[in-house]
Amino acid sequence: MVWPTRLSEGQMPASCDEYNPLFSPCVPYLVNLDFGIPSPRCCAGAAQVFGKANNPAAIQKLCTCLVVTMPNLSFKPQKLTQFSAACKIKLLFPIDKCIKA
Repeated sequence: MVWPTRLSEGQMPASCDEYNPLFSPCVPYLVNLDFGIPSPRCCAGAAQVFGKANNPAAIQKLCTCLVVTMPNLSFKPQKLTQFSAACKIKLLFPIDKCIKA
């Protein structure tokens, strides 16, 4: 099976464009339960995005984008919950509560 590696217009609201460093390079990891380790580029983008989620408003905005975008991109929620450990990123908020919001 071929996994999407690029975002198409309309898959992500324009208000979420700042999260492209997370979404674009991480699509193969986030849509495939069998994809073991995120790429270095994915982890670097994720670190950048999650690093900006450092206050309640920023966390809420990221959570909203994740909730809105996940179905359009077929992200697997369990892959998001494993994400910080897979990329060795310390999150300032519990991602599982974010995606179940």
